[in-house]
Amino acid sequence: MNTIIFGGLAIISLFVFFNLAKVKASSKQLDRPNRINRFQKHSTNNIIDGESKEIIEDDEKNS
Repeated sequence: MNTIIFGGLAIISLFVFFNLAKVKASSKQLDRPNRINRFQKHSTNNIIDGESKEIIEDDEKNS
């Protein structure tokens, strides 16, 4: 009898979980410019091209 009750509870819980997983965030959260592209759906270019310089501290210059 316990198996039937807990089995039914598990099935109901999985059904609720998978239905709630479809709930999406608001458009304010989805359409922000600095959003992380986790699934590569949109080809946004977040890489900044430029040059870099080594910063040398004053103590290192005198050595």
